[in-house]
Amino acid sequence: MRGQALAIVLAGLAQAAQAGPVEVPPEDFTGPEYVDSAGCHFWRAQLAGQTLWAEVIGIDGQPVCDAPPPVAEVDPNLSPSDALPALAPTRRGVSPTFPQDGRYAQVGAFTSTRKADEIVVALQQAGFSVLRQDFPRGSSRLRVLFVGPLGDPDQAQAGLRDLRGLGFRDAFLRVQGPS
Repeated sequence: MRGQALAIVLAGLAQAAQAGPVEVPPEDFTGPEYVDSAGCHFWRAQLAGQTLWAEVIGIDGQPVCDAPPPVAEVDPNLSPSDALPALAPTRRGVSPTFPQDGRYAQVGAFTSTRKADEIVVALQQAGFSVLRQDFPRGSSRLRVLFVGPLGDPDQAQAGLRDLRGLGFRDAFLRVQGPS
């Protein structure tokens, strides 16, 4: 009986840890709870000598993602858009691989770092988590900005309306994983 209970707990822990945080905590992070850049809560767990980050699940069975994204320490030599998490470049017409499944909004593409920086600051002040994807273009680059994950379909549509209300009329949703 005791072995079965342990197996159930370990199976649940392994399942909760599969999603994982958007980004893993820094190596020197020692706290028992971590909030990732999407505002989702994770608990530290040790399993077979390995640290796992188990997603906190609410009473509704959904991940608890209600915290404001933490303010990261940023290298003062980086511009706001340079300091964002970067997505790997993809071929034209291929969606990027986001850090976790979900709904993301593509906000815009910019060749001017200054303009991208202004947009990043506005989006972060509005409460959005922002990601970037860079594409080399000769001696410059094209920087594409995304926000998300935006939650379930209704939350994603509300986020898209908010973005459009902020002036990003061409913003559109991209979905990664099960919809």
